[in-house]
Amino acid sequence: MNHFYSCIAAVLLLATAAWCQEIKRPVFFLRYDGGTESEELEAETSTEEESVFDSQRHKITFRIKEQWSDELTTNLYTAVSSKIYDDGSGDYSYLYLTPNCIWDITDRVRWVSELRCKWTWYEQADTEGNSKDLTSLLAKTEFAFRPVDRVKIIPSLRAVFDLYENPAKLQQVYTAGMRVESRINPQVRLSGRYRGILRLRLSEYSEVGEEFNNEFGVNLCWDPNK
Repeated sequence: MNHFYSCIAAVLLLATAAWCQEIKRPVFFLRYDGGTESEELEAETSTEEESVFDSQRHKITFRIKEQWSDELTTNLYTAVSSKIYDDGSGDYSYLYLTPNCIWDITDRVRWVSELRCKWTWYEQADTEGNSKDLTSLLAKTEFAFRPVDRVKIIPSLRAVFDLYENPAKLQQVYTAGMRVESRINPQVRLSGRYRGILRLRLSEYSEVGEEFNNEFGVNLCWDPNK
């Protein structure tokens, strides 16, 4: 009996070791983006002078990619950004954290899921003296199916909750989408998409108007070189 348990333990140990060998070391990405711009506003009357707003923006993005196996990959994105005006008007900054997961369940099915938490801070209040700061929470998921070799069907769902410090702007947005991609032949690729977007107030104090939008799109690509 002890020999039997020893064999079972050895098999489990080998299986664990083989699985661990598939895991690759994480890959790290660090990126900086910056720029300056000038925004000129036209005068409302001929006696007023035109206003020019000079600003600069900075953004640092950090990403960790972990490939657990040939089928499963995860990413962790984080970014911090700020926009600064020379006259101090409209300065803001934000920070977000986004983990996602890409899983090739089979050769014909892929699942992608993502979460995001974004914090935005403004230096000044709005014209009514209310804070414009907010926390935005996002969750989305999509599946990619290939029923046949040249056709891909991609349904998706997304939910966003914008938690403004100003209760009048609290809102929730839900999006359901569908994309269909087809390669008719090596030279021609046809795709179409639909998105239904529902916007709702998030609390009884919210003054956001409720609305529902439909979006459609068709794309045709012809590459005679193939």
